[in-house]
Amino acid sequence: MIKKIFDPIDDIIATLALAVIISLTVINVFLRFVLNSPVAWAEEISVGLFIWLVFVGMSSAMKRDNHIGVDYFVNKMPRPLKISAIIIRALAIYSALIYVLIYLGSSLTAQAHSKVTPILAISYQYIDIAVPIGGGLTAIHFTRLLIRSLKAELKKEGGE
Repeated sequence: MIKKIFDPIDDIIATLALAVIISLTVINVFLRFVLNSPVAWAEEISVGLFIWLVFVGMSSAMKRDNHIGVDYFVNKMPRPLKISAIIIRALAIYSALIYVLIYLGSSLTAQAHSKVTPILAISYQYIDIAVPIGGGLTAIHFTRLLIRSLKAELKKEGGE
């Protein structure tokens, strides 16, 4: 039940962000070049939503295992080395996710309490919080993929 509710959240957020960015951009281009009266705050909203799209979209891509990876040489390794390579890769990814995105992203969000956007005066905390949220969601999806991958490798090892 929780998985059905939790799983599509990143897809919904990324899709809505992309739809609003496209809509605002098209409307603002029309207003700027046809009516010669652009909306000043459209770029501000689009940039904030683009940050959400990138960091939450990263989670959505991880959920589907759609990140680019070069695993040709890892797939050619003997099974014990392959499992070791998977674990080393996972440690590197967890280091980036936990330290850079979650920890430093949380620090960035905390430091943005007095910083606001120039036109709408929206707190940058609402924009910057996308970094640790995206990192956390990505870590959850990566953990699921890692467990699935290790189980498959161990199953192959036991079957041979």
